[in-house]
Amino acid sequence: MADFPVKWFSSNMGGAPVLSDQTPGEMIALMKACLSTGFNLMPIDGMEFDSGTGLATVNLSTGHGFLPWQVIEISGADQAGYNGEHRVVSVGTGWLTFAPDTAPSAGAATGESMEIKASPSKSWEFIDEDAATYQASFRSTMPDATDHVVIMTDDDPTDSDVTSSADCVKMTVAEIYTDLSDYQETMKQWWPASHRYWEDKYAKYSYGKRDWVLITNGKLVYFALSYGRSSKRAIMVLGNFDSVRPADAHHFILNGINSSAGWSSTNYDMYNDFLRLEESDDEELRKISRKYTQIPESVSFNLLGYGKRIGGAFSAPNPADNGFYVASGKIGVLEEIQGSTAYQALRGYMPGIVQPLCTVPFYDMQILDDVPSLEGRPVLFMLATARDHGQYDSVSFTEWTVISNYHPYLIGFHLDHWE
Repeated sequence: MADFPVKWFSSNMGGAPVLSDQTPGEMIALMKACLSTGFNLMPIDGMEFDSGTGLATVNLSTGHGFLPWQVIEISGADQAGYNGEHRVVSVGTGWLTFAPDTAPSAGAATGESMEIKASPSKSWEFIDEDAATYQASFRSTMPDATDHVVIMTDDDPTDSDVTSSADCVKMTVAEIYTDLSDYQETMKQWWPASHRYWEDKYAKYSYGKRDWVLITNGKLVYFALSYGRSSKRAIMVLGNFDSVRPADAHHFILNGINSSAGWSSTNYDMYNDFLRLEESDDEELRKISRKYTQIPESVSFNLLGYGKRIGGAFSAPNPADNGFYVASGKIGVLEEIQGSTAYQALRGYMPGIVQPLCTVPFYDMQILDDVPSLEGRPVLFMLATARDHGQYDSVSFTEWTVISNYHPYLIGFHLDHWE
């Protein structure tokens, strides 16, 4: 059976979890659906394999909502070749196609109860959940993952840290975990958990999409959400990066926004700055569980790539040949030493990221498998902000060539495997 270590999920997929404005617990439900249970379960009307094309066609009800490149899970067929995980090749009204590993033993599938759903990661375990306090805990089950546990507190109205103007989730990372009331915290950040301040007037712009995206390889999660008054996306991340330290037991990373209320309608600076390279505006929003010494205490980090921002190395397209380029190298994770970002050590690399060297806004939420030097590898591109400082109300392409704090930048994610 084909292996799909990387899964991606989007609010644009049929049956995807919804983040409304003020409903506690929705972020927990979203994470569970993407990491553990799946979603959009529906019956299959029929399946048939075409030996000429090597594709199987799944007949479904209209409005099924499955997308190309999405990983699906099929069950209930009498022929094993149809069952299991597959990547969607194409979709249409009432059908989709995929390429099975081996030709099924019969052209047409049979089975009393054949079903399809968006396949979850299956590499994360939800340990505890308390609906009364809107809390849940989970961890990676990958054999080479660290032992850290993430505790989500999803807009709990009994939590004094949460203000009435926020719709957020507190992400707490624990080194030692017994249950939701007994654990040893190593770091904590806030993640936005709704589109509450999203404004409809930005829908006409390239970056103005009221959506969310989650991508995971089973050890690391990238979560992108459009939030705040200027309605741009920012990138949240948790989990294991690739460490250069032998036997590193604490290469667990977490970023966030400044506070639970920071992304309200009065302050643009509360978009996080994950796309910033070499130095971020506020290192307190980027943390590693422990320093390379492994002595208890979290440490700030920066990212090392080309240029000042991911997606902002030079003009788009490249003036010399009108080309679109991405960096072939890895994004470094720099850990501060001696308590200063002026002295840094290379702790490791961020997996899964593709760094565009320029921002072409038309590639937002596009999956390309023909990018030069990455031919045959699907890459999901999206626009995200790098420390927003205000509204960006222009649709003029030429203004995207200027590196500023206003317009979003392009970032890419591998959808097949993360070395």
